[in-house]
Amino acid sequence: MKSKFLIAGVATVAVAGAISMAAPAAQADPTPAGTFRTYVATGSDTTQDVWNALSNVSPQIKDVASYDAFPQGSYIQTQSGGNSWLRPSGSGNGVKFLSAAYDTSGSYTWPTSTGSAAVPTTDVSFARSSSGPTTGANDDLTYIPFARDAVSVAYYPKTTGSPTLTGLNLTTSELNSLYSGVDVSGDQVTFSGTGTPLINSVPVQPKIPQQGSGTRSFFLGAIGVGTLASYISDPVTGGLAENDGGVLTTVGDLIPFSAAQWIAQTKGTVTSTVSGLEIASINGSAPTTGSGVSTAPGALFGGVDANGLYNTVPTGGAGSFNRDTYNVVPSSFFGGSATAAQITLRTKLTSAGSLADPGVVSAGAKTKITNYGFGNLSYVTDSTKYKHGIFLH
Repeated sequence: MKSKFLIAGVATVAVAGAISMAAPAAQADPTPAGTFRTYVATGSDTTQDVWNALSNVSPQIKDVASYDAFPQGSYIQTQSGGNSWLRPSGSGNGVKFLSAAYDTSGSYTWPTSTGSAAVPTTDVSFARSSSGPTTGANDDLTYIPFARDAVSVAYYPKTTGSPTLTGLNLTTSELNSLYSGVDVSGDQVTFSGTGTPLINSVPVQPKIPQQGSGTRSFFLGAIGVGTLASYISDPVTGGLAENDGGVLTTVGDLIPFSAAQWIAQTKGTVTSTVSGLEIASINGSAPTTGSGVSTAPGALFGGVDANGLYNTVPTGGAGSFNRDTYNVVPSSFFGGSATAAQITLRTKLTSAGSLADPGVVSAGAKTKITNYGFGNLSYVTDSTKYKHGIFLH
């Protein structure tokens, strides 16, 4: 997947259904190339672009190097003279890379360009994640809420002839049928004699992002599917990148998609991969409102308070399609043994910071979060709303 990061205001607008024009050269990973910084973030594709803006475009959240999730199988060197690490592609892999560095209960390594090695804590500081924690007995990791997103399905429409496939409004049950292969009578999803799923009599091909994708795990939880239908390709390695409309090549192709990424791509804040595609409403709630550069979060994101902030923590589970995204740090960063550098990073991720050294709740950061299709939260500073989970390996 090509990096989608562009400086807001410079990008060419690529509206769904229009012909996408050439965009300026993408900026990925820390800029300028070869920059090494104190704090290192990897993981989620969903929030990589907004983090590229937060860490590279003035006013910057200083000293943070945010590395893209893709291309899968490539390598990143995060500190001068350090190893070249296999790029953590997706939320799950970002959390695993972080865990490899900070879990002292065993001897954990990560693949390098020459083999594998233990990960120094200098080489990774936090993980971007678009899904919540794996819970357990240990409070190893703290998931700090970052910004509101929602997940729907993007699809390649059929707008001519009869029948058509356009303007979709799908239910949780219908999405379950599409991804489990188990038919429920009385709705717009049916199956042909050969087992091919159809929506309104048009054959469709559900697709799924690569294993390790936070959008994938969240979506499957939201539709209540544990085992995918046999007609859905799901390789153990080398699967489909998330939030890349380029994987939808045929009428009826559909895939889970971050609504915030859809908004940013439609607005032209990042390079568009969604020209000619559509995104479905779910259970009557639209994922977006407006059009072109005025595209914004829709009802699927949930409700806001008088200040326009999302102030209710998503319930999660089947039927819930709005979600918080997270910045994940070791829970030790909140303990008495935290170093000065860890406390400084914690401050950047949980507060407005200062004019000279802003954090994610600063006015400038909030503007960037909105520009990249997300909703700002009212409770980033409220530690009672943080989630906790175990190290992943």
